Amino acid sequence: MQFMDSHIHLQDFKTKNATDIIKNALIIGVNKLVCVSALESDWPKVALLSEQFPNIVIPAFGIHPWYADKVQPEWNLRMAAYLQKYPHALVGEVGLDRFHDKNFEPQNSIFKTQIDLAKQYNRPLIIHAVRSHGWLDKYWSVLPQKFVVHSFNGRRELLNKIIAAGGYVSLSSSILKNPHKEDIVQLIPPERLLLETDSPSQSIYQNKEGNPVELPVLAAEIAALQNKDVGSIIAQIYQNSLEFINVKK
Repeated sequence: MQFMDSHIHLQDFKTKNATDIIKNALIIGVNKLVCVSALESDWPKVALLSEQFPNIVIPAFGIHPWYADKVQPEWNLRMAAYLQKYPHALVGEVGLDRFHDKNFEPQNSIFKTQIDLAKQYNRPLIIHAVRSHGWLDKYWSVLPQKFVVHSFNGRRELLNKIIAAGGYVSLSSSILKNPHKEDIVQLIPPERLLLETDSPSQSIYQNKEGNPVELPVLAAEIAALQNKDVGSIIAQIYQNSLEFINVKK
């Protein structure tokens, strides 16, 4: 079985180093990891990991909405330079978060700029969306061809809008805490589903850092919720993952 962790912050682990995380992931079949950024200071770390582990660590450069008010002048030009230097890189993690900050700006302008960069360089976009359903309504028609809402744990209404706009939905262990998880998981078209750990910030296990080695357990949970064979689910999700990052199997 093969897996891709579609959202991980390798630069943020406290209990283990990134090299060990990657080596252990490879042992159980996680052969690709999309390493996302939250701050500009993450970009060189993510870039270095992608150089140390080519074709395994897929870099993603972005500004998380929590840090939209921390950007420095001409940040967008420096981000564009990273996208030019790493033609396989994605744009992320970007988005809107009304729970963290009820102010629409500067989240909105930073998000819009990153959407434009993703479209300019034809890169998949990784979206963080928390309690921002209404804010996102102005964007569904202008998102890049490939985008994913990561760690989805929302309502059916938002899910329907993501699917209608042509987006992918990535599930982490957070979906297992959703009281409507059975309905949500079964509504996701099989060809639009991705899996992630969002580690180290999320884990299936209490009081532990998340880890990509948890992906087989998460896949089994999703398969059970869908009443489908776990092997076929894993194969479908891996194919979806490769298509999302523009890699042919």
